[in-house]
Amino acid sequence: MNRFALAYREQQQLFMFDKTYLWGTLLKVGGLATLLARFIVQFFWNPTTAIIITLTLLGLSAYMTWAYVRDSRKDWGLIPLCLIPSILIGASLSDNSLHFEYLTSILLVQAALLIYKNIKSRKVISGIALSIILYLTAGSASLIFAVCTLFTGDGKDLKAAGINLLTVAACGVLTYFAAGVPTWTAAFTPALYYDIDSTLPAFHWAGWIVLPVVVLASRLAVKFMLKPWASTLFGLALLALSFIPATKFDKKMAENQPRLGYIFEYYTNNEDWDGLIKACEKAPWLPRTANYLNMALAWKGELADKLLKYDQRGSDGLVMTTKDRAVDVAQAHIMLAMGNVAAAQDVAFNTLISLQGYSPSMMKINAQVELMRGSYEVADKYLSLLEKAPHYRGWAKEHRKFLYDDAAIEADPLLGNGRRNLEAENHFIMYTNPMTELFPILDANPTDRRTLEYGLCYLLLAKDLNSVKHFILDYYSSPDSPELPRIAQEAMVFYSEYSRNMEGVEPFGLDWCYEHGVKQETVTRFEEYKKAAVAGATALRRFRGTYWYYLVHTQI
Repeated sequence: MNRFALAYREQQQLFMFDKTYLWGTLLKVGGLATLLARFIVQFFWNPTTAIIITLTLLGLSAYMTWAYVRDSRKDWGLIPLCLIPSILIGASLSDNSLHFEYLTSILLVQAALLIYKNIKSRKVISGIALSIILYLTAGSASLIFAVCTLFTGDGKDLKAAGINLLTVAACGVLTYFAAGVPTWTAAFTPALYYDIDSTLPAFHWAGWIVLPVVVLASRLAVKFMLKPWASTLFGLALLALSFIPATKFDKKMAENQPRLGYIFEYYTNNEDWDGLIKACEKAPWLPRTANYLNMALAWKGELADKLLKYDQRGSDGLVMTTKDRAVDVAQAHIMLAMGNVAAAQDVAFNTLISLQGYSPSMMKINAQVELMRGSYEVADKYLSLLEKAPHYRGWAKEHRKFLYDDAAIEADPLLGNGRRNLEAENHFIMYTNPMTELFPILDANPTDRRTLEYGLCYLLLAKDLNSVKHFILDYYSSPDSPELPRIAQEAMVFYSEYSRNMEGVEPFGLDWCYEHGVKQETVTRFEEYKKAAVAGATALRRFRGTYWYYLVHTQI
C-alpha cells in the first residue's frame, strides 16, 4: 500500500458539504458507505495522513472482527486470525479502480454484526431489519453480514441467519430491477465498489470471503476449546500465509498502475515544482516522467536553461499525447503549462466527469480557464462547488476576486497570459496536435515565455534545426524578444557550419548568428567542442550538457 497511491484517491472525488450532494449520494444503494468513504478520503491530500487513516481503519476492522468472534476478553489467541481480513483488504486498496467504500462498507457490516450479536430476543425481526438497512447503506457487502450470521450462535439462530441470507438476496433482486444497481454482479459482489468499465480482479474477493472464514475458524477454535497458545500459533501461521497473495497483488498493481504517476500528480497538484523535479530525476528519459519534469522546469521559468541538464530523448519528453485524451490528467496539466488553455480545458472537463466523482485539480483548471474566457457565471459555479470542500475553500475564495474584474485577470500572470493566448483560439478543443497549435498562440501572445520555450525546445529535441532557425526568426528577432537561450545558440552555431558543408541546405554564416542572439562565448566554446570531439570520449564529458552533445550522441 503506497501512500501516494492513497493520496491520488483524493483527486478522484470531491467531498462537498452540500445538501444536494449529500442526499444524492446517501440515497443511492450503498450510499452511506460511499459518503463515509468520500468524507474520509478528502483528508488524503496529505500522503502521510492518508496512510495513517487507512491503517487506523484497517486496525479498527481487525478489532471489530475480534470483538465479534470472541466469547470473552480472554480469547486473545484469536487476534492473529482476525488480522487476516485487514491484510487482504489493505492489499486490495492498492488498486485505485477499487473505491474506498470497499473498506467502509465492510466496517458497516462489522458494526451490524456487533449489534446483531448483542440482540438476545426477536432475532428474526432484528436480522431482517439489519439486512435491509445494511443493503441500502453498505450495498452488496451486506452479503458478508448474512453469511457470517450463519456461522455464529447456536442451532436456534440458524433459522434467523437463513432468513438474513434470503433478505439480502431479495434486496439485491429488487434493487437490480429498480435500477438501483447497474448489473447482477454489482448487486451481490465487490463489483459494486469497482470502476464499472473495468474487470474486477479475483483478488478482491479475498477480503470478502476470508471474513466469514475467520468467523467460522474462530468458532471452531472456541468450540473445540483450543488453548490460547494453540489458537495463536494457528492464527500466526495463517497470517503469515496471507502476506504471500497480498504482497503478490500489491506488486502487480505497482506494475499496472505505475506509482511514480501518483507521486508526480501529488507534487503537481500542490505546485511543488522542486519536489516534482527531484521525483523525476530517477528516470528522466521515460517519456511520461520527462513530461512532468519539463513541465516543472517550465513553471519555474527554467525549461530552456536546464533542459539538457537531464537525460532527454526526443520531443515526446515535452508532451506525449495518448490515444484517449479524455481521461489523461497529466495532459491537462501539461496543456495548461504550455499555454494551450483550450486544450487544457478540453481534457480537464472530460476527465472531470470520467472519474468516480469531481476531480478537484481538474475542476480548478476548468474554473481558471472560464475566468480567462470571461465566462464569469460558469466560473462562479465551479468556485461555489470548490468552496464547499474544506481543503479547497481557501483557493476558491482567493479566485473569487477575479470574478467580473477584467483588469485583475489581465494583471495576473497565469490568467492574463491565458486570456491573451485564447485570442488565437476560436474553439474549445485541440483540433490538431499540441505543437502545431502553439504557433498561432505565440502569434497572438509572443510574450508568453512558457509557450515560447515549449515551442523552441520541442524543435530542438526533435533535432529539426531548420525549423529552429525559422522559429528564431519569427519569435526571437524583435527588440523586445527575450534573450536567445544557450541551447538555441549552440544549435545555430552548429547549423551554421553544417549549412556551409552540405548540399540542399541554405548556407548562412556566423554574422547571421550574431545578429540573432548568438554570443561570442558560444562560438568559442563550439571550437573547443570540435577539438574535444576529435580527442575522444574523455574530453567530451564536459560537454554533456550542451546541445552539440545531444545532437550527435543522443538517439531519439
